[in-house]
Amino acid sequence: MIEGKYGVFMHYQYRILLGYSIKTNPQFPEPKQMTPEGWNRLVDGFDAARFAEQMAEGKVGWVIFCLDDHYFAWPCAPNQAFSQFTGYAPGEKCSGRDLILDVAEALHAKGIRLIVYFAGLNGYMKEPKVAAGLLEVGGGRGTFNNRQPPPPECRQRRLEVLREYADRYRDKIAGWWFDGVELNTYSGDSNNWQTIERIVRGPNPNAAIAFSFGGNEQACVSPGVDSFTGGDTWNKQDLPRLTPAKVPAQNGIVWHGKIYCGNVYHGQGNANQFTDDELAEWIRTCNREGGICTLDWPFNPATGLLKPFGLEQLKQIARAVKN
Repeated sequence: MIEGKYGVFMHYQYRILLGYSIKTNPQFPEPKQMTPEGWNRLVDGFDAARFAEQMAEGKVGWVIFCLDDHYFAWPCAPNQAFSQFTGYAPGEKCSGRDLILDVAEALHAKGIRLIVYFAGLNGYMKEPKVAAGLLEVGGGRGTFNNRQPPPPECRQRRLEVLREYADRYRDKIAGWWFDGVELNTYSGDSNNWQTIERIVRGPNPNAAIAFSFGGNEQACVSPGVDSFTGGDTWNKQDLPRLTPAKVPAQNGIVWHGKIYCGNVYHGQGNANQFTDDELAEWIRTCNREGGICTLDWPFNPATGLLKPFGLEQLKQIARAVKN
């Protein structure tokens, strides 16, 4: 990732595709707006080959791609364990298409690595049936409070879902970016941070790992396990203030800054919010100081392709940073 300098984040989540996010009003769709038919239609429409071409045109080092959604689940790849635990038939909650595998293979053909976003360690708080199936509700807490560690039985089921994905993708992906954890989410004697590492790095010893902890996105959540910081942001950034020198990473892991470049929020908007020069200078500064950057542009929900203004800015960044 240090050699790649910058990557692209794809906030590929059902609610985002429907135009909802924490920056819209309302923030969330009604449950009836999200259907298996609608989800599979969107996932099937994703143009993995052309998306990989766009990433190659932008000379990105990696893509972080959402497998699921922090609030509503809706994985864009099948998972037998998930379906068994939650009672959803294959294709009913998980998509029928394995979009992660298709994107990984398309990117690999262009020399670009895929890192998988996964919220399943402690997410899905707006899906009662999923939470119940994972033994979250009634598993020692009564209600889902994702600020507290999942009950032991719930951890076990969540890790079984992760294990199925990790065993399937192996070294076809470069690593994992885990969303929505607290510092104690997987602490303890069993089913802990080290268990996550074994699940991920067993089939792929070189896998990069990041944990997104909202209390400090430059934290090292589990020394020896995470290799780069979550680096997440939720607002338009003052870029000169968001650098490794100004906000250093903990414990010597790789500093990572993740920002959205559209004028609304992750994957949304109809214009860029930064100039080409602002973004290029930020990336160069972060790289000089030992950091890496992931950029998020608006994309077309029907095809998954970056919108033209975003793609053009990405290509301008490539010329400024990599030429």
